[in-house]
Formats: sequence, C-alpha cells, structure tokens
Amino acid sequence: MTEVERKVALVTGAAGALGAALVEQLMQQGWDCIALDRNRRGLEQLYDHLAAEGETPLLVPLDLAGAGPQHFDELAASLGEQFTRLDALVHAAAEFKSLTPLEHHPADDWMKTLQAGLTGPFLLSQALLPLMRATEGSTMVWVADDPEGRSKAYWGAYGVAQSGRAALASILAAECRRDGPEVLEVDPGAFYSPLRSKAWPAENPEDLPTADDAAGEVMAALVGSR
Repeated sequence: MTEVERKVALVTGAAGALGAALVEQLMQQGWDCIALDRNRRGLEQLYDHLAAEGETPLLVPLDLAGAGPQHFDELAASLGEQFTRLDALVHAAAEFKSLTPLEHHPADDWMKTLQAGLTGPFLLSQALLPLMRATEGSTMVWVADDPEGRSKAYWGAYGVAQSGRAALASILAAECRRDGPEVLEVDPGAFYSPLRSKAWPAENPEDLPTADDAAGEVMAALVGSR
C-alpha cells in the first residue's frame, strides 16, 4: 500500500481504553490515525507505545467539553491540508463521573457531560463533514453504551448524552444517505474500562471482555461498511 492510498481515521477519546485500543488496531491495519483527547499525557503514552511498534499517530490534544465551533473549524482546515481525506471518524470519547439522581445532579457536571458527549462531537462532525463527503466510502461511527439501559434511573447527563447521540446518529444517517458519509451507531458491548468501573466498582475485570475486544467490534463495523 502506498502512502497516497493509506486510509485516514480520527478517533476521539484516544487516550481512553477503547480509543487507544482502536487507534492501535487501525494502525496495525495500515491506517494513518489522528488521536484526539483532552488528556495530553495519555496521548503521549499512546504515542510512545505505538512508536515502539514502528507507527505513530498524529496527536490532537483537544477538550471536546471546552472547544467551540472555531476550534473545530480550524482543526478541519488543518487536517484537510495535511491529509486531504478522512475515511473514518470514530466518536469514542465519553464523560462520566458517577451514578447520580437527577435531583442532585451538579449543574456544572451536567453541562460538561453533555458538551463532551453530545455537543462537542456534533460540532466536530459538522466541521469534518465536507472532508468526509469528499472521501469515497467514508464512515462515521458513534460508539454506543448499553442502548437499553441509557434511559434508566441515575444515569443522569451521561444517559441523556447517550440517548442524544443515538438520535443525532440516526438523523445524520438519513441526511447523509445519498452523498455520504455512512453513519453508524455501534455498541461494542460491555468491556472493562476505568469509566465503567465508576458505575460498577465491584466488577471483576477478568469477568469482562477487554478494550481490545471492544475495539475489534468497532473495527468489524468499519470493515463491513461501504
């Protein structure tokens, strides 16, 4: 595969368990990767790990909860100049602190969670749509978490963000059906991660699939898309 032919993916939440595993699997399959996360140190650790394997992603230390439209527009313009294509955008970032009754949900946590999980990803998608539309066969993946449970008690802003992401993915899929990109919502199933342990601290990690397993499910969806 020549350099010109290499596919390009942007993965949000790339310093997290799922995001990091997905970046690694994509690069093992010959993709160029853009790793976006607010955790600069986590991104640098991912970079060092992959550099030891002979491949390195482009690091984008950006906080989805704090960035505005201008930041995403500038990022899209920069990526368009550097890569000229975007074959996949994977929304794997999430913000979750704890199970909380809505009556006692702190307002700042509510706004931050919705910004990181819903509004920020929307603005990023909006900014990158022209580049993805210009890339034949491109795919946008919204990673889902327990579609049946996201509307249950105590899931608070995280549950609202997850439900909003599902609606957003459905609307985008309908609007992009003719000209692309393909838009998918993918539930990789339960897997161990630091985020999950905040909700289920008593779980034994050995009883759950790994983040690598979950990343494999997302990869399968990307490979199976048009």
